[in-house]
Amino acid sequence: MNKLFLLLISAILLSSSNFETKVSRENRAAMENKKIKCRWVCDKKLYKEQKIADAISFYKNSKDYKFTKKPF
Repeated sequence: MNKLFLLLISAILLSSSNFETKVSRENRAAMENKKIKCRWVCDKKLYKEQKIADAISFYKNSKDYKFTKKPF
């Protein structure tokens, strides 16, 4: 049981270091740049809105689905 436990712990420790990457000066500067963060958030928001618009147009043009207006 101890051998299995030690083998498991050593495998976890060795595998975690493979995925760690060192951050370069350029990447660190990009992470701290507010303009890049704002652009990323705006692009993400626009992408979501575009996906929603594409889905709505798909369902509007589909023969199987009908949109009906219900009074409130």
